[in-house]
Amino acid sequence: MADGEERAVIGSGNATASGSDADDRRAELDLARRARGGDAAAYDELVLRFHRPVLRFCWRLLRSADAEDLTQDTFVRAFVHFERFDPERPVLPWLIAIARRLCLDLLRRRKVSARIEMLPGGDQPIPSPEREASFREQLSRLDRALADLAEGPREAIILFHIEEMSYRDIAAALEVPMGTVMTWLHRGRAQLKMALEGASTA
Repeated sequence: MADGEERAVIGSGNATASGSDADDRRAELDLARRARGGDAAAYDELVLRFHRPVLRFCWRLLRSADAEDLTQDTFVRAFVHFERFDPERPVLPWLIAIARRLCLDLLRRRKVSARIEMLPGGDQPIPSPEREASFREQLSRLDRALADLAEGPREAIILFHIEEMSYRDIAAALEVPMGTVMTWLHRGRAQLKMALEGASTA
């Protein structure tokens, strides 16, 4: 990838806040400051804002009903240890870091293997049975390929392409340098491409 293209990708991953994005960031910053000061209502608002992305992340790692329990545990731990949080920084990467540690602890304790199944779909038009079957098969292949990735590349792919987090926020969430995130993304994309191409010709 050319330097200009790489910069464009990095720039798109760290899109500058403008308009409503800037207002949303200011509102998040205000909530974080109030929550850190012991404002329970502000913390409840943060939970409402970030419950779904944390749950999606836990689900992608666990593939079981444990995802909901660990999502709740994430917010309980965050509330108990909120004095450790820097309210000047984004909240989601911090929550994802907590959720990730809880998920990995559970996987190690129970030696859970991720089950391959699709996430529930959104409010999309219902396709024909043939197209739906083809789409389900494609998603199933993608999930199998994703599950076969090493831990780092898999988490980086999930956070960048599914949660649409920036390189910087992914680095904070996974507690690694930004260069490692870029390496994991490059490696993960290459492995996914190979796996999907191999599946399509099998």
